[in-house]
Amino acid sequence: MIGKGLDTLVILQLFWYILVTLVPMALPLAILLASIMTLGNFGERYELVAMKSAGISLWRILRPMIAVVSLLSVFAFFFSNNFMPIAEKKMRTLMYEINTKKPTVNIRPNEFYAEIEKYVIRIGAKDKEGKNLSDVVIYDHSKSMGNISVTAAKKGQMYTEDNGNTLVFNLIDGYTYDESVDDQSFYTRPLIRLNFKEQLIRFDVSDFAFKETDEDRYSGHYKMLNITQLNKNINELRKENLDFNHSIVQGIRNQITTPIIRDSNIFKMDSSYDFSFYKDYSLLTNQDKQKVIEQASQRATYLKSDLKMLDSKRNGDSELIIRHRNELHRKFTLSAACLILFFIGAPLGAIIRKGGLGMPVVVSVLSFILYYVVGMIGEKASVEGAVSSFLGMWSSTLVFLPIGLFLTIKATSDSSLLNSESWIKALNKIKDFLTGHKFENK
Repeated sequence: MIGKGLDTLVILQLFWYILVTLVPMALPLAILLASIMTLGNFGERYELVAMKSAGISLWRILRPMIAVVSLLSVFAFFFSNNFMPIAEKKMRTLMYEINTKKPTVNIRPNEFYAEIEKYVIRIGAKDKEGKNLSDVVIYDHSKSMGNISVTAAKKGQMYTEDNGNTLVFNLIDGYTYDESVDDQSFYTRPLIRLNFKEQLIRFDVSDFAFKETDEDRYSGHYKMLNITQLNKNINELRKENLDFNHSIVQGIRNQITTPIIRDSNIFKMDSSYDFSFYKDYSLLTNQDKQKVIEQASQRATYLKSDLKMLDSKRNGDSELIIRHRNELHRKFTLSAACLILFFIGAPLGAIIRKGGLGMPVVVSVLSFILYYVVGMIGEKASVEGAVSSFLGMWSSTLVFLPIGLFLTIKATSDSSLLNSESWIKALNKIKDFLTGHKFENK
Protein backbone atom coordinates (compact mmCIF):
# COMPACT_ATOMS: atom_id res chain seq x y z
CA MET A 1 0.00 0.00 0.00
CA ILE A 2 3.00 2.30 0.44
CA GLY A 3 3.39 4.87 -2.32
CA LYS A 4 0.01 4.20 -3.94
CA GLY A 5 -1.72 7.27 -2.56
CA LEU A 6 -4.68 5.38 -1.09
CA ASP A 7 -7.39 7.25 0.79
CA THR A 8 -7.59 6.76 4.53
CA LEU A 9 -11.12 5.40 4.12
CA VAL A 10 -9.89 2.67 1.76
CA ILE A 11 -7.17 1.60 4.20
CA LEU A 12 -9.64 1.56 7.11
CA GLN A 13 -12.07 -0.55 5.05
CA LEU A 14 -9.34 -3.06 4.29
CA PHE A 15 -8.31 -3.30 7.95
CA TRP A 16 -11.96 -3.72 8.98
CA TYR A 17 -12.53 -6.62 6.58
CA ILE A 18 -9.27 -8.25 7.67
CA LEU A 19 -10.31 -7.95 11.32
CA VAL A 20 -13.66 -9.55 10.53
CA THR A 21 -11.94 -12.51 8.86
CA LEU A 22 -9.81 -12.99 11.98
CA VAL A 23 -12.83 -13.55 14.22
CA PRO A 24 -12.78 -17.38 13.77
CA MET A 25 -9.26 -17.36 15.20
CA ALA A 26 -9.77 -14.67 17.86
CA LEU A 27 -13.11 -15.78 19.32
CA PRO A 28 -12.08 -19.28 20.53
CA LEU A 29 -8.82 -17.87 21.92
CA ALA A 30 -10.73 -15.12 23.73
CA ILE A 31 -13.12 -17.65 25.27
CA LEU A 32 -10.22 -19.86 26.35
CA LEU A 33 -8.35 -16.97 27.96
CA ALA A 34 -11.47 -15.52 29.62
CA SER A 35 -12.47 -18.88 31.12
CA ILE A 36 -8.98 -19.50 32.53
CA MET A 37 -8.77 -15.99 34.01
CA THR A 38 -12.28 -16.12 35.51
CA LEU A 39 -11.91 -19.48 37.25
CA GLY A 40 -8.30 -18.69 38.11
CA ASN A 41 -9.37 -15.50 39.89
CA PHE A 42 -12.06 -17.44 41.76
CA GLY A 43 -9.47 -19.97 42.90
CA GLU A 44 -6.78 -17.43 43.76
CA ARG A 45 -9.15 -15.38 45.93
CA TYR A 46 -10.61 -18.52 47.56
CA GLU A 47 -14.03 -17.62 46.16
CA LEU A 48 -14.21 -21.03 44.51
CA VAL A 49 -13.52 -22.71 47.86
CA ALA A 50 -16.19 -20.58 49.55
CA MET A 51 -18.80 -21.50 46.95
CA LYS A 52 -17.96 -25.20 47.18
CA SER A 53 -18.07 -25.09 51.00
CA ALA A 54 -21.56 -23.63 50.70
CA GLY A 55 -22.63 -26.74 48.78
CA ILE A 56 -22.42 -25.26 45.29
CA SER A 57 -20.88 -27.73 42.85
CA LEU A 58 -18.52 -26.74 40.07
CA TRP A 59 -21.15 -27.56 37.46
CA ARG A 60 -23.57 -25.13 39.07
CA ILE A 61 -20.83 -22.49 39.18
CA LEU A 62 -20.14 -23.01 35.49
CA ARG A 63 -23.83 -23.02 34.49
CA PRO A 64 -24.09 -19.26 33.69
CA MET A 65 -20.78 -19.37 31.81
CA ILE A 66 -21.94 -22.38 29.81
CA ALA A 67 -25.09 -20.47 28.84
CA VAL A 68 -23.03 -17.48 27.68
CA VAL A 69 -20.58 -19.64 25.74
CA SER A 70 -23.47 -21.52 24.14
CA LEU A 71 -24.91 -18.22 22.91
CA LEU A 72 -21.47 -17.24 21.61
CA SER A 73 -21.25 -20.59 19.80
CA VAL A 74 -24.61 -19.98 18.11
CA PHE A 75 -23.46 -16.48 17.19
CA ALA A 76 -20.20 -17.95 15.83
CA PHE A 77 -22.14 -20.30 13.56
CA PHE A 78 -24.33 -17.53 12.10
CA PHE A 79 -21.32 -15.25 11.81
CA SER A 80 -19.30 -17.90 9.97
CA ASN A 81 -22.18 -18.75 7.65
CA ASN A 82 -23.61 -15.30 6.90
CA PHE A 83 -21.00 -12.61 7.59
CA MET A 84 -17.68 -14.30 6.90
CA PRO A 85 -18.36 -14.96 3.17
CA ILE A 86 -19.29 -11.31 2.64
CA ALA A 87 -16.24 -10.02 4.51
CA GLU A 88 -13.96 -12.45 2.67
CA LYS A 89 -15.35 -11.36 -0.70
CA LYS A 90 -15.00 -7.65 0.06
CA MET A 91 -11.50 -8.12 1.44
CA ARG A 92 -10.28 -10.03 -1.61
CA THR A 93 -11.92 -7.54 -3.97
CA LEU A 94 -10.33 -4.60 -2.17
CA MET A 95 -6.95 -6.34 -2.10
CA TYR A 96 -7.17 -6.91 -5.85
CA GLU A 97 -8.00 -3.24 -6.40
CA ILE A 98 -5.03 -2.18 -4.29
CA ASN A 99 -2.64 -4.64 -5.96
CA THR A 100 -3.62 -3.55 -9.47
CA LYS A 101 -3.39 0.15 -8.66
CA LYS A 102 -0.14 1.71 -9.83
CA PRO A 103 1.90 3.92 -7.50
CA THR A 104 1.03 7.59 -7.48
CA VAL A 105 2.91 9.86 -9.84
CA ASN A 106 5.86 10.86 -7.70
CA ILE A 107 8.58 12.32 -9.92
CA ARG A 108 11.58 13.11 -7.75
CA PRO A 109 14.48 15.40 -8.74
CA ASN A 110 17.55 13.92 -10.46
CA GLU A 111 15.87 10.52 -10.93
CA PHE A 112 14.56 8.84 -14.07
CA TYR A 113 10.84 8.19 -13.68
CA ALA A 114 9.58 5.37 -15.93
CA GLU A 115 6.19 4.44 -14.39
CA ILE A 116 4.30 6.09 -17.28
CA GLU A 117 4.24 3.58 -20.12
CA LYS A 118 6.58 4.33 -23.06
CA TYR A 119 7.93 7.52 -21.46
CA VAL A 120 10.85 8.37 -19.17
CA ILE A 121 10.89 11.69 -17.32
CA ARG A 122 13.69 13.42 -15.47
CA ILE A 123 13.55 16.76 -13.64
CA GLY A 124 16.36 18.77 -12.09
CA ALA A 125 14.38 20.34 -9.26
CA LYS A 126 10.86 21.22 -8.11
CA ASP A 127 9.35 23.45 -5.46
CA LYS A 128 7.76 22.30 -2.19
CA GLU A 129 4.30 22.14 -3.75
CA GLY A 130 5.62 19.91 -6.57
CA LYS A 131 4.14 22.12 -9.27
CA ASN A 132 6.97 24.33 -10.59
CA LEU A 133 9.79 22.41 -12.23
CA SER A 134 13.19 23.17 -13.69
CA ASP A 135 15.52 21.35 -16.08
CA VAL A 136 12.86 18.98 -17.47
CA VAL A 137 13.75 16.16 -19.90
CA ILE A 138 11.13 13.82 -21.41
CA TYR A 139 12.17 10.74 -23.43
CA ASP A 140 9.53 9.44 -25.84
CA HIS A 141 9.78 5.65 -26.38
CA SER A 142 6.40 5.26 -28.06
CA LYS A 143 8.08 4.12 -31.31
CA SER A 144 10.13 1.45 -29.48
CA MET A 145 13.32 2.71 -31.19
CA GLY A 146 15.20 4.03 -28.17
CA ASN A 147 15.82 7.70 -27.40
CA ILE A 148 15.04 9.03 -30.88
CA SER A 149 12.62 11.67 -29.57
CA VAL A 150 13.67 13.87 -26.63
CA THR A 151 12.03 17.02 -25.27
CA ALA A 152 13.96 19.31 -22.92
CA ALA A 153 12.95 22.57 -21.24
CA LYS A 154 14.54 24.95 -18.77
CA LYS A 155 11.43 25.15 -16.62
CA GLY A 156 7.78 24.23 -16.52
CA GLN A 157 4.76 23.30 -14.47
CA MET A 158 3.19 19.93 -13.65
CA TYR A 159 -0.48 19.48 -12.73
CA THR A 160 -3.40 17.12 -13.35
CA GLU A 161 -6.69 17.41 -15.21
CA ASP A 162 -9.81 15.31 -15.72
CA ASN A 163 -10.09 14.33 -12.05
CA GLY A 164 -6.49 13.22 -11.93
CA ASN A 165 -6.65 10.98 -15.02
CA THR A 166 -4.43 13.28 -17.14
CA LEU A 167 -0.97 14.52 -16.17
CA VAL A 168 -0.03 17.82 -17.87
CA PHE A 169 3.45 19.31 -18.38
CA ASN A 170 3.47 22.96 -19.37
CA LEU A 171 7.03 23.35 -20.63
CA ILE A 172 8.62 26.79 -21.18
CA ASP A 173 11.69 27.75 -23.22
CA GLY A 174 12.83 24.41 -24.58
CA TYR A 175 13.43 22.28 -27.66
CA THR A 176 12.61 18.87 -29.12
CA TYR A 177 15.05 16.47 -30.83
CA ASP A 178 13.53 14.01 -33.27
CA GLU A 179 15.67 11.52 -35.19
CA SER A 180 14.30 10.16 -38.46
CA VAL A 181 13.72 6.41 -38.69
CA ASP A 182 12.32 6.51 -42.22
CA ASP A 183 14.86 5.34 -44.84
CA GLN A 184 13.46 7.75 -47.41
CA SER A 185 13.92 10.90 -45.28
CA PHE A 186 16.99 9.77 -43.33
CA TYR A 187 19.48 11.34 -45.76
CA THR A 188 17.56 14.62 -46.22
CA ARG A 189 16.39 15.17 -42.61
CA PRO A 190 18.27 12.80 -40.27
CA LEU A 191 17.73 15.03 -37.22
CA ILE A 192 15.05 17.62 -36.51
CA ARG A 193 15.34 20.19 -33.73
CA LEU A 194 12.32 22.32 -32.84
CA ASN A 195 12.58 25.23 -30.43
CA PHE A 196 9.52 26.37 -28.50
CA LYS A 197 8.61 29.07 -26.04
CA GLU A 198 5.77 27.08 -24.52
CA GLN A 199 4.48 23.55 -25.08
CA LEU A 200 1.83 21.36 -23.44
CA ILE A 201 2.39 17.60 -23.11
CA ARG A 202 -0.38 15.41 -21.74
CA PHE A 203 -0.08 11.87 -20.36
CA ASP A 204 -2.90 9.45 -19.68
CA VAL A 205 -2.49 8.32 -16.05
CA SER A 206 -5.94 6.79 -15.59
CA ASP A 207 -4.28 3.49 -14.66
CA PHE A 208 -2.91 5.18 -11.55
CA ALA A 209 -6.40 5.88 -10.25
CA PHE A 210 -8.11 3.65 -7.72
CA LYS A 211 -10.76 1.64 -9.56
CA GLU A 212 -13.57 -0.31 -7.98
CA THR A 213 -13.76 -3.92 -9.11
CA ASP A 214 -16.88 -5.97 -9.57
CA GLU A 215 -17.34 -8.22 -6.53
CA ASP A 216 -18.64 -11.01 -8.77
CA ARG A 217 -15.01 -11.78 -9.59
CA TYR A 218 -14.81 -13.91 -6.43
CA SER A 219 -18.46 -14.92 -6.08
CA GLY A 220 -17.84 -18.57 -6.96
CA HIS A 221 -14.94 -19.06 -4.55
CA TYR A 222 -15.69 -21.61 -1.84
CA LYS A 223 -14.70 -19.20 0.96
CA MET A 224 -17.40 -16.75 -0.19
CA LEU A 225 -20.29 -19.24 0.05
CA ASN A 226 -22.72 -20.14 2.81
CA ILE A 227 -23.93 -23.65 3.62
CA THR A 228 -26.73 -23.67 1.04
CA GLN A 229 -24.44 -22.42 -1.72
CA LEU A 230 -21.69 -24.87 -0.75
CA ASN A 231 -24.06 -27.84 -0.94
CA LYS A 232 -25.33 -26.63 -4.32
CA ASN A 233 -21.80 -26.22 -5.67
CA ILE A 234 -20.76 -29.64 -4.40
CA ASN A 235 -23.67 -31.30 -6.22
CA GLU A 236 -22.93 -29.36 -9.42
CA LEU A 237 -19.23 -30.22 -9.26
CA ARG A 238 -20.04 -33.90 -8.79
CA LYS A 239 -22.38 -33.86 -11.80
CA GLU A 240 -19.85 -32.01 -13.97
CA ASN A 241 -17.15 -34.42 -12.90
CA LEU A 242 -19.27 -37.45 -13.79
CA ASP A 243 -20.26 -35.95 -17.17
CA PHE A 244 -16.65 -35.14 -18.00
CA ASN A 245 -15.44 -38.60 -17.02
CA HIS A 246 -18.19 -40.18 -19.13
CA SER A 247 -17.30 -38.10 -22.19
CA ILE A 248 -13.58 -38.84 -21.86
CA VAL A 249 -14.16 -42.56 -21.33
CA GLN A 250 -16.50 -42.65 -24.32
CA GLY A 251 -13.90 -40.87 -26.47
CA ILE A 252 -11.19 -43.31 -25.40
CA ARG A 253 -13.49 -46.26 -26.11
CA ASN A 254 -14.20 -44.90 -29.59
CA GLN A 255 -10.50 -44.51 -30.31
CA ILE A 256 -9.77 -48.05 -29.18
CA THR A 257 -12.61 -49.68 -31.12
CA THR A 258 -12.16 -47.66 -34.34
CA PRO A 259 -10.13 -49.52 -37.01
CA ILE A 260 -6.67 -48.16 -37.59
CA ILE A 261 -6.88 -48.66 -41.37
CA ARG A 262 -10.25 -48.43 -43.09
CA ASP A 263 -9.01 -49.50 -46.51
CA SER A 264 -11.07 -52.54 -47.45
CA ASN A 265 -8.40 -53.68 -49.90
CA ILE A 266 -6.09 -54.33 -46.94
CA PHE A 267 -8.55 -56.17 -44.73
CA LYS A 268 -12.27 -56.26 -44.16
CA MET A 269 -13.83 -55.17 -40.88
CA ASP A 270 -16.83 -57.04 -39.61
CA SER A 271 -18.29 -58.07 -36.26
CA SER A 272 -15.17 -60.22 -35.57
CA TYR A 273 -12.92 -57.14 -35.75
CA ASP A 274 -10.09 -58.22 -33.50
CA PHE A 275 -9.77 -61.65 -35.07
CA SER A 276 -9.80 -60.39 -38.66
CA PHE A 277 -7.29 -57.68 -37.76
CA TYR A 278 -4.69 -60.09 -36.48
CA LYS A 279 -5.56 -62.60 -39.16
CA ASP A 280 -5.12 -60.12 -42.01
CA TYR A 281 -2.13 -58.27 -40.53
CA SER A 282 0.24 -61.05 -41.60
CA LEU A 283 -1.03 -60.70 -45.16
CA LEU A 284 -0.17 -57.00 -45.40
CA THR A 285 2.83 -55.69 -47.25
CA ASN A 286 5.74 -54.26 -45.29
CA GLN A 287 4.73 -50.74 -46.33
CA ASP A 288 1.16 -51.27 -45.05
CA LYS A 289 2.47 -52.84 -41.87
CA GLN A 290 4.62 -49.77 -41.30
CA LYS A 291 1.57 -47.54 -41.76
CA VAL A 292 -0.40 -49.61 -39.26
CA ILE A 293 2.44 -49.39 -36.72
CA GLU A 294 2.82 -45.62 -37.17
CA GLN A 295 -0.90 -44.99 -36.81
CA ALA A 296 -1.12 -47.31 -33.80
CA SER A 297 1.80 -45.48 -32.16
CA GLN A 298 0.19 -42.13 -32.89
CA ARG A 299 -3.11 -43.27 -31.46
CA ALA A 300 -1.38 -44.63 -28.35
CA THR A 301 0.25 -41.22 -27.87
CA TYR A 302 -3.14 -39.52 -28.12
CA LEU A 303 -4.65 -42.00 -25.69
CA LYS A 304 -1.82 -41.41 -23.23
CA SER A 305 -2.35 -37.67 -23.47
CA ASP A 306 -6.10 -38.07 -22.92
CA LEU A 307 -5.51 -40.28 -19.90
CA LYS A 308 -3.12 -37.73 -18.41
CA MET A 309 -5.65 -34.98 -18.96
CA LEU A 310 -8.37 -37.14 -17.41
CA ASP A 311 -6.20 -37.87 -14.37
CA SER A 312 -5.25 -34.21 -13.93
CA LYS A 313 -8.85 -33.06 -14.32
CA ARG A 314 -10.14 -35.66 -11.88
CA ASN A 315 -7.50 -34.72 -9.29
CA GLY A 316 -8.32 -31.04 -9.66
CA ASP A 317 -12.06 -31.63 -9.40
CA SER A 318 -11.59 -33.92 -6.44
CA GLU A 319 -9.47 -31.35 -4.60
CA LEU A 320 -12.01 -28.61 -5.34
CA ILE A 321 -14.85 -30.75 -3.99
CA ILE A 322 -12.80 -31.55 -0.88
CA ARG A 323 -12.13 -27.85 -0.28
CA HIS A 324 -15.86 -27.16 -0.56
CA ARG A 325 -16.55 -29.91 1.97
CA ASN A 326 -13.87 -28.58 4.30
CA GLU A 327 -15.40 -25.12 4.14
CA LEU A 328 -18.80 -26.66 4.88
CA HIS A 329 -17.42 -28.36 8.01
CA ARG A 330 -15.61 -25.15 9.01
CA LYS A 331 -18.98 -23.46 9.53
CA PHE A 332 -19.60 -25.85 12.43
CA THR A 333 -16.07 -26.33 13.78
CA LEU A 334 -15.92 -22.68 14.91
CA SER A 335 -18.89 -23.23 17.22
CA ALA A 336 -17.41 -26.50 18.45
CA ALA A 337 -14.07 -24.78 19.11
CA CYS A 338 -15.75 -22.22 21.36
CA LEU A 339 -17.33 -24.97 23.48
CA ILE A 340 -14.31 -27.28 23.55
CA LEU A 341 -11.83 -24.56 24.51
CA PHE A 342 -14.19 -23.33 27.24
CA PHE A 343 -14.30 -26.79 28.80
CA ILE A 344 -10.51 -26.81 28.67
CA GLY A 345 -9.99 -23.29 30.01
CA ALA A 346 -12.53 -23.37 32.85
CA PRO A 347 -11.18 -26.59 34.48
CA LEU A 348 -7.62 -25.39 33.98
CA GLY A 349 -8.42 -22.12 35.75
CA ALA A 350 -10.04 -24.01 38.63
CA ILE A 351 -7.04 -26.30 38.92
CA ILE A 352 -4.14 -23.84 38.57
CA ARG A 353 -5.95 -21.18 40.69
CA LYS A 354 -4.03 -18.30 39.14
CA GLY A 355 -5.71 -15.20 37.76
CA GLY A 356 -4.42 -12.12 35.98
CA LEU A 357 -2.54 -12.08 32.71
CA GLY A 358 0.46 -14.20 33.69
CA MET A 359 -0.06 -17.93 33.79
CA PRO A 360 -3.52 -17.82 32.09
CA VAL A 361 -2.08 -16.11 29.00
CA VAL A 362 0.77 -18.60 28.71
CA VAL A 363 -1.49 -21.63 29.14
CA SER A 364 -4.21 -20.33 26.81
CA VAL A 365 -1.79 -19.36 24.03
CA LEU A 366 0.03 -22.70 24.16
CA SER A 367 -3.28 -24.61 24.20
CA PHE A 368 -4.66 -22.63 21.29
CA ILE A 369 -1.49 -23.03 19.24
CA LEU A 370 -1.68 -26.78 19.74
CA TYR A 371 -5.37 -26.75 18.82
CA TYR A 372 -4.71 -24.70 15.70
CA VAL A 373 -1.73 -26.80 14.56
CA VAL A 374 -3.69 -30.05 14.92
CA GLY A 375 -6.51 -28.51 12.88
CA MET A 376 -4.14 -27.33 10.14
CA ILE A 377 -2.53 -30.76 9.89
CA GLY A 378 -5.94 -32.42 9.65
CA GLU A 379 -7.15 -29.99 6.98
CA LYS A 380 -4.02 -30.49 4.90
CA ALA A 381 -4.35 -34.26 5.19
CA SER A 382 -7.95 -34.08 3.99
CA VAL A 383 -7.03 -31.90 0.99
CA GLU A 384 -4.35 -34.42 0.02
CA GLY A 385 -6.90 -37.22 0.30
CA ALA A 386 -5.20 -39.00 3.21
CA VAL A 387 -8.28 -38.72 5.44
CA SER A 388 -11.90 -37.74 4.94
CA SER A 389 -13.06 -34.13 5.19
CA PHE A 390 -14.94 -34.91 8.39
CA LEU A 391 -11.93 -36.45 10.11
CA GLY A 392 -9.57 -33.76 8.89
CA MET A 393 -11.69 -30.76 9.84
CA TRP A 394 -12.81 -32.22 13.18
CA SER A 395 -9.38 -33.52 14.18
CA SER A 396 -8.80 -30.75 16.75
CA THR A 397 -12.20 -31.40 18.30
CA LEU A 398 -11.60 -35.16 18.44
CA VAL A 399 -8.20 -34.62 20.09
CA PHE A 400 -9.19 -31.94 22.59
CA LEU A 401 -12.62 -33.29 23.56
CA PRO A 402 -11.14 -36.12 25.71
CA ILE A 403 -8.69 -33.62 27.22
CA GLY A 404 -11.54 -31.30 28.14
CA LEU A 405 -13.53 -34.14 29.71
CA PHE A 406 -10.48 -35.29 31.67
CA LEU A 407 -9.75 -31.80 32.99
CA THR A 408 -13.40 -31.26 33.89
CA ILE A 409 -13.50 -34.50 35.87
CA LYS A 410 -10.29 -33.55 37.67
CA ALA A 411 -11.63 -30.08 38.46
CA THR A 412 -14.96 -31.36 39.84
CA SER A 413 -13.09 -33.80 42.10
CA ASP A 414 -10.77 -31.03 43.40
CA SER A 415 -7.74 -32.74 41.92
CA SER A 416 -4.33 -31.18 42.46
CA LEU A 417 -3.34 -31.96 38.93
CA LEU A 418 -1.21 -28.85 38.44
CA ASN A 419 -0.20 -28.31 42.05
CA SER A 420 3.59 -28.21 42.27
CA GLU A 421 3.64 -29.70 45.79
CA SER A 422 1.70 -32.77 44.69
CA TRP A 423 4.07 -33.29 41.77
CA ILE A 424 7.09 -32.94 44.07
CA LYS A 425 5.61 -35.51 46.46
CA ALA A 426 4.95 -37.91 43.58
CA LEU A 427 8.49 -37.51 42.27
CA ASN A 428 9.93 -38.07 45.74
CA LYS A 429 7.91 -41.27 46.07
CA ILE A 430 9.22 -42.50 42.73
CA LYS A 431 12.76 -41.56 43.77
CA ASP A 432 12.44 -43.39 47.11
CA PHE A 433 11.02 -46.43 45.34
CA LEU A 434 13.87 -46.55 42.83
CA THR A 435 16.50 -45.97 45.54
CA GLY A 436 15.09 -48.69 47.79
CA HIS A 437 14.85 -51.11 44.85
CA LYS A 438 18.47 -50.38 44.02
CA PHE A 439 19.68 -51.21 47.54
CA GLU A 440 17.66 -54.45 47.57
CA ASN A 441 19.36 -55.58 44.36
CA LYS A 442 22.77 -54.94 45.95
